[in-house]
Amino acid sequence: MHRPVLLLRLEGPLQSWGTRARWDVRDTGPEPTKSGVVGLIGCALGYPTGDSRLAELSAGIRFGVRIEHAGAILEDYHTVTDFLPSADGRFRHTGVAMGVSLRKLQNDPDAKPATIISPRFYLEDAAFLAGLEERQGHAGILKECATALQDPAWPLFLGRKACVATRPIFESYSESYRDLEEALSQHPWSWLGAEAKLRDENGIESKLRILVEPDLDDGATTLRQDALQAGGLRQFGFRPEKQLAPIDRPTVPEGNSLGEGR
Repeated sequence: MHRPVLLLRLEGPLQSWGTRARWDVRDTGPEPTKSGVVGLIGCALGYPTGDSRLAELSAGIRFGVRIEHAGAILEDYHTVTDFLPSADGRFRHTGVAMGVSLRKLQNDPDAKPATIISPRFYLEDAAFLAGLEERQGHAGILKECATALQDPAWPLFLGRKACVATRPIFESYSESYRDLEEALSQHPWSWLGAEAKLRDENGIESKLRILVEPDLDDGATTLRQDALQAGGLRQFGFRPEKQLAPIDRPTVPEGNSLGEGR
């Protein structure tokens, strides 16, 4: 039995997929998160932040990613000046004691916005093939997503608004694969940055890693806290993840092209 699979190309000069990005330090994981990709598709569909349909989308799909090129971690020196919220519910500022009411601070002439150092981390020159498989009971959800990605309601970005993709994010929608694992293992490898590395094969991964969310916990080796949960707050549940055996780079079959079957 074959299931619908949607494939996305996530490639750009910078990407950032935060896993613990709260308060001052904004990190990035080494590969895209499920919540980040669901948010990207939510932009295409026109879903606002906190929309319950985002959690429904997260629950209705199985997520996986293939690392086409791992890239490198980049740290950016960044400062922010504002009445900034703290973990205890108050707001940081200068001139008076830390306040509880933002409106009171904004109307207090002695209160000045605080400036903090807020390091931002990015993946530089990375490329990924993300895959989504439709779960039973959610028929049609990926076809709707595929249509929206080709004519998005809002601009799409790779984790943060400053991270613009260098190629179309929509790669293919197919019902010919047996499952997500087969799609990520067999779909042709493609990284635009490889053209600059042709004389240095050591700069290109010879084996590709694949991480997938299993149907059940069977074979899972890791728990990831990046599954969106329903509610207005940005809350994330745990999901299982397993790593498949590394594969050789799949190539385009002779006589075919990457554009066929999309």
